[in-house]
Amino acid sequence: MAFVRNYLLSPFKTHWKLLLILSAPAVLLGLFGLHQLGRLTPANAVSLSLVKGLCECCFIGLGLALLNLIGLKNKWILSVIGFVYYFLMTADFVLLIYFRERFGAKYLDTVQGGDYNFMTDWRLLTYFALVFLFCAFVFRRFFTATPVKDTLRRAVVCLAGFLLLLTWTPLQFLSAPNDFYTSYLVPPSIIYTLQTKLAQTPPARFELDKQTAALAREYNVFSAQNTGVGRPYNRVILIAAESLSNKYMHHFNPRIPPQASAPLDTLYKNYPSASLKHVSLSTLYGLSVIFTSHPFVKLTYENGYPVSFVRMLKERGFHTAFLRGANETYMDEHLLFKQAGFEEVIGATYFKTRDDYKKHVNWWGLLDRKLFDYALEFLSEHKNEPTFITVLTVDSHVPLGRLDYLEEPYTEIDHKDYKTPTLPRAFARFGQDVEHFLDGLKQRGLWDDKTLVLITPDHPSYSNMPTVDLFTPFRPEFDNLPFIILTRKKITAPVTADPLASQLDIAPTILDLLNIEPPAAFFGHSLFDVNAKRSVFDIKEDFAIVTTSQRQQVVPLRSTRPSDKNLLNLMSTFTNSRPVLPRQ
Repeated sequence: MAFVRNYLLSPFKTHWKLLLILSAPAVLLGLFGLHQLGRLTPANAVSLSLVKGLCECCFIGLGLALLNLIGLKNKWILSVIGFVYYFLMTADFVLLIYFRERFGAKYLDTVQGGDYNFMTDWRLLTYFALVFLFCAFVFRRFFTATPVKDTLRRAVVCLAGFLLLLTWTPLQFLSAPNDFYTSYLVPPSIIYTLQTKLAQTPPARFELDKQTAALAREYNVFSAQNTGVGRPYNRVILIAAESLSNKYMHHFNPRIPPQASAPLDTLYKNYPSASLKHVSLSTLYGLSVIFTSHPFVKLTYENGYPVSFVRMLKERGFHTAFLRGANETYMDEHLLFKQAGFEEVIGATYFKTRDDYKKHVNWWGLLDRKLFDYALEFLSEHKNEPTFITVLTVDSHVPLGRLDYLEEPYTEIDHKDYKTPTLPRAFARFGQDVEHFLDGLKQRGLWDDKTLVLITPDHPSYSNMPTVDLFTPFRPEFDNLPFIILTRKKITAPVTADPLASQLDIAPTILDLLNIEPPAAFFGHSLFDVNAKRSVFDIKEDFAIVTTSQRQQVVPLRSTRPSDKNLLNLMSTFTNSRPVLPRQ
């Protein structure tokens, strides 16, 4: 006890209150993370609070000791440093709200090119002011410069404790998957971001060895096949609605006013449709899964999109174009999507050069209604050749959707949550834009027996703010993604009702509809293949959630367990050959 008192506790006798108070926000972040991940139980909450609180104390204590040693002891400067630290922690909080992931390397890459005018909102400015006042109060009230000897001892103890908690934690004794989720939330925000930035991605594999083939049979992947539903469509339009989720449609959520989502509800009811599980988050990742039916997006784009139905259409003579309201160069998607097979990527930079469109570019990009107008123009220009376009909207981008619709006329919804900018309002207007687009196809003679229109989002939006009342009580299927297939001659073949239908099934479905043989590398199955056994591979920043009809498991991407490594090998495989699979 004398050793503990003299060497472990005594260096903190002047700083323990400071460290406890400064660590409290991180503990609250951890508890919120458990809530967002669906793992907030008393045992998890207590365990994580103790471990994360201690880890945060050690990290902050180490940082303050190092600043003290280099002579930085001014309380106002320390307050500014503290503010920056909590600013980074806020990014973690925001990502947990919107995507139920932490702020890692994937999202760090999305920072460039975004619209940040919302940061001038008085509510956000008030929040930042309160954070700074908190830092200033705590440092001025509790910080005391200490002698070099005590500071060195405190730095050593904090460093040892911090490294110990990062490499070994008692949280590993919790039951799976609670052991993983609690440990996932332990590292301080800035450390987590650095870890993901420096982490090595498992290498892509292009050969199907015996062990991987056996797993492929178990999870029924690399086995997509057509069902005979296909027709010779030569005008294919994929509408990718930014962040659309089931919860914004009255069909799934009765608290949504019927008139708000009537256009989408009518289409969903009257045409072949499905509710899909998402596989990846952020626009680049969600769309890449749609194009490739492969869950490991980072490996996909780092290897030049080894498989893509878009490239297959291009090779068969389709003119392929990606139309978006936002800037073409966002996250280098103008380059990456060309690798996926798009001949043209057209966005806000182009629209700013057009007198008839540039006045409609603001916020994140071109107004959706004008984007649909351009899509009609593009389709008319290419009326006499096979054409595939993806139309990615932007007006429903988080956090509140478009703020200014530039006096474009929309039918207003008589409900309090639709009176001001909110995502529900944005999706109500998206439905009206879809109606406008479909009417335009008919007026231009583009709605014929060879036209195929597909509507689905790029990814879901998990945030329910500020319209929480619309999503209470919450149901898990609210976060699923609608998928609608529109044709002039209605397709009567049944669509699967499998709850494990996912974004992985979109590419096989499109090729099935076009009667093009799917490649071996697809993980999904046509939605018209009602007998296929499905598996969902949802790959996050540094772990994957693998779901079958029998179980769900969490697989850390840097796991050393043999069973996990085998699954990682499966998820990293881009194969040209099919395993011998029994027909389900």
